[in-house]
Amino acid sequence: MLAVVLPAVPALAQETGDDGALNRFFQTTQHLQADFTQLEYDGDGVFQKESTGRLYLSRPGRFRLDYLEPDELMIWADGENLSMFDKELEQVTVYKQTEQLRESAAALLAGDATVLESYEVREAEFDDGLQWFDLTGADAEEGDLRLALRGSVPAVLEFADDLGSRVRMLLFRLDLDSELDDDVFAPTIPPGVDIFEAAES
Repeated sequence: MLAVVLPAVPALAQETGDDGALNRFFQTTQHLQADFTQLEYDGDGVFQKESTGRLYLSRPGRFRLDYLEPDELMIWADGENLSMFDKELEQVTVYKQTEQLRESAAALLAGDATVLESYEVREAEFDDGLQWFDLTGADAEEGDLRLALRGSVPAVLEFADDLGSRVRMLLFRLDLDSELDDDVFAPTIPPGVDIFEAAES
C-alpha cells in the first residue's frame, strides 16, 4: 500500500522557471487540510479502486493521510519518521523519513518554498478551470507526476508508478487558513497495536 500512495519521485538537479500561481502556493501556504477522493487505475487505464479520506499538511515536511473508506488506513510523517497504521491489522509500521520518502509524490505539497527546485516543471494544458503542470524527475518520464491548480490552490494530484499504474487524488473543501496542532502529526495509537520498525533499504 505504501508504494501505491507514496511512489518515489527522484530529484532533478535543475532549476524551475517562474510558474506564477504554482510558486506562490509553495511560497505562501504554511498549512493545508482537505477532503480527498483517490482513484486508482492499472497500467491499461482500467479503474481499480476508489478511496476517500482527509489530508493534512504542515510545512516543512509534515503530512498526514487518513483513509476512511473503504479501508481505514492512516499514514503520517513528522519530519523524521513516516508511519503507516493499518487499523484492520492493528499494526503500525515505522519507516525513516529518508530523502526518498521526502521526495515522494504525496510529500510534494508539504515541501517548503524550495521544493520545486527538485523538478523540471512544465506548464501543461488548461482544462475545465484547472491549470495543469507536469513535474519531471531525473529518472521519471514526462507525465509521471502532475499537479492541477484551481486558481492558486491545488485541486488534483496525479502520479504513476514504474508499472504504469496511475493514481489521481482529487481535493475538496480546502482550508489553507487554520493552523494545525503538532498532535495532528503525532496521533495516539490505541493500546494493543503492534508497532514495527522497518529496516532501512
